[in-house]
Amino acid sequence: MSFPSNYPNSPPLVRFTSEMWHPNVYPDGRVCISILYAPEDDPNGDELASERWTPVHTV
Repeated sequence: MSFPSNYPNSPPLVRFTSEMWHPNVYPDGRVCISILYAPEDDPNGDELASERWTPVHTV
C-alpha cells in the first residue's frame, strides 16, 4: 500500500507485488474495487460516487 500526500482525502494505492490471478486484481497487481477510487475518478463509468472513497474510510 502507498498513501498519497493528501491521504485520507484521497485513497491509498493498493497493489500486489507477487504474481497472482484474481478477478479483482489487474495483471499489473492493482486492485479493482470501487472503494479505492476517488469520487471524481470513474474509470469504469458505471459506479456511483457514493460507492467510492471518502475520508471517513480507514485502511
